[in-house]
Amino acid sequence: MIALVTDSTCDLSEKILNKYKVEVVPLSVHFGEKVYQDKIDLKTDDFFSMMEKSQKLPTTSQPSVGMFLEKYEKLAENYDQIISIHLSAALSGTYKSAKLASSEIEKIDVAVLDSKSTTAGLGFLVIMAAKLINKGLKFNEIIKKIESAREKLTIFFTVNELTYLEKGGRIGKAQSLIGNILNFNPVLEISGLTGEVEPKEKVRGYKRTNRRLTELTNDYIADSSQVNISFVYGRKTDNYNQFKNFLQASLLEKENLDYNIFSNKIGAVLGCHAGPLVYGVVVLKGELLD
Repeated sequence: MIALVTDSTCDLSEKILNKYKVEVVPLSVHFGEKVYQDKIDLKTDDFFSMMEKSQKLPTTSQPSVGMFLEKYEKLAENYDQIISIHLSAALSGTYKSAKLASSEIEKIDVAVLDSKSTTAGLGFLVIMAAKLINKGLKFNEIIKKIESAREKLTIFFTVNELTYLEKGGRIGKAQSLIGNILNFNPVLEISGLTGEVEPKEKVRGYKRTNRRLTELTNDYIADSSQVNISFVYGRKTDNYNQFKNFLQASLLEKENLDYNIFSNKIGAVLGCHAGPLVYGVVVLKGELLD
């Protein structure tokens, strides 16, 4: 039997995690000297309220090697193999911790995969892996399919300011936008090809930003007959709702496209680095998920 492991940045609901028997290793969020386990003793709504009241930005930390080792050893009691899919290695040391843990355990085969994504992007790959496990595919076949799907995955998003990404050390190539963002909104991408935060452009005003996010998404799916789409957000704002309406309206005009639409509120770890007003869309081209 194959066990499936991920981390708390997948932003999947408890219902979905239980349905597919997915094991989750949490990242940690630090408010001063207080440390919280993401999704366990710090819920998303509580986090954003605390963040907006705090004078200092919260920080995050990856799970320790020991946490992964403990999880893998426990699963080894009932499973033959483990597939462990995690937050982009370009954004966190979580993948590295999992990889080191996998090298220390000999009683079971562990495949640690870099999703090169986060939030619903990671979530899509986890659900896909779970469905393949349930279909009875072999260990190596599942790994190949997940790695292939990763190349058809991307996230387009915007933030109201780059402070959170910059101070969190997750800004990547978007560093080029710092110092020249006044009155503009950054349009960013995390591609499943690189897993990094990459700048697309800067746009003046939210209406233009939302139209540009819609255009980028439509361009990305132009060659597809099936796509999975998830709207992601920190706080539901008028700007987020406008973007959602723009993109949904454009999808209705496509006669030869089948699609499923989901919605994900980002968790505390991503909230630390993107801020409460982040929003965007995650797109996975290919077979529809449920």
